[in-house]
Amino acid sequence: MEPVAVLTDGERCINYEEIIQLIMDWIDVAPSDSVKETGRGDWEKSRYCIVDYRNAEQAVAAAKAIRAFVPDIPVLVLTDFQSSIRKRHLQQITGTGAVKMVLWDEQHPHQLERSIERWLHTLEYGSPVTMPSVLSLR
Repeated sequence: MEPVAVLTDGERCINYEEIIQLIMDWIDVAPSDSVKETGRGDWEKSRYCIVDYRNAEQAVAAAKAIRAFVPDIPVLVLTDFQSSIRKRHLQQITGTGAVKMVLWDEQHPHQLERSIERWLHTLEYGSPVTMPSVLSLR
């Protein structure tokens, strides 16, 4: 499994290659105590999961499925202005890892990469790996 797992219905047509590369570059230079080894066999290299489904039930089901195998993996859930995904849906996702929601704005698609990059740079200054509570894209 890749370090960044992406579960998507493909409806938003987000270019995940750049986002995955951003996260992988950060993992390569992160302090050793910031990125822990998971020891999960095929999932050993997985560090993050991005869930991108417009339907809330599908998003929750996908997140719960990966958490069934990897309970502590941080999950980043994308939503948009038309999506039915709300914070209450995140409460249904089981496991011990962080669950965060990002608001996707199709009018500014590159804002997602910039927001994630800024967030990753803040992690370089000694704080442990955590997902931001919400990244608001406007």
